[in-house]
Amino acid sequence: GETRNELGGSEYFNAQGFVGNGVPRVEPHRARELMNRLSTATSRGLVRACHDLSEGGLGVALAEMAFAGGLGAAVHLGKVPLGENMDRADFILFSESNGRFLVEIAPETRGEFEAVMNGSALAAIGEVIGSSALDVYGREGKKVVSVPITELKAAWQRPLRW
Repeated sequence: GETRNELGGSEYFNAQGFVGNGVPRVEPHRARELMNRLSTATSRGLVRACHDLSEGGLGVALAEMAFAGGLGAAVHLGKVPLGENMDRADFILFSESNGRFLVEIAPETRGEFEAVMNGSALAAIGEVIGSSALDVYGREGKKVVSVPITELKAAWQRPLRW
């Protein structure tokens, strides 16, 4: 799906002390088409893992998928499909635009996956890496985030601890 400058009411803006006006828009027909294609890809065994990009956007989904697999990732924000011009890495990382998913596929099934998803906004934005860090590169290719998965998981679990 396409990422837009839709951070109004987002977790990111809340953490920054803002509210924002650009709330996520819902496009039900486009979302349904995407879900049908993704369901087909999943039923064909092309999807290793999938996470919605809702609360917390791409940044939170990347971290949560890394926790589950215990592996790191290298992600390039310059490859993220945008629905409008966005230069801020933090906005791309934490936008809560609807109708988006982070999908892990095996490299050898990429062609088949892309054929099934034809007509949907999609891009290969990164790869799973053997290190235990999440590395994010901005639109110009400069590393903007490099955090160990253990540090991210500790921050994620902090509110759950008494």
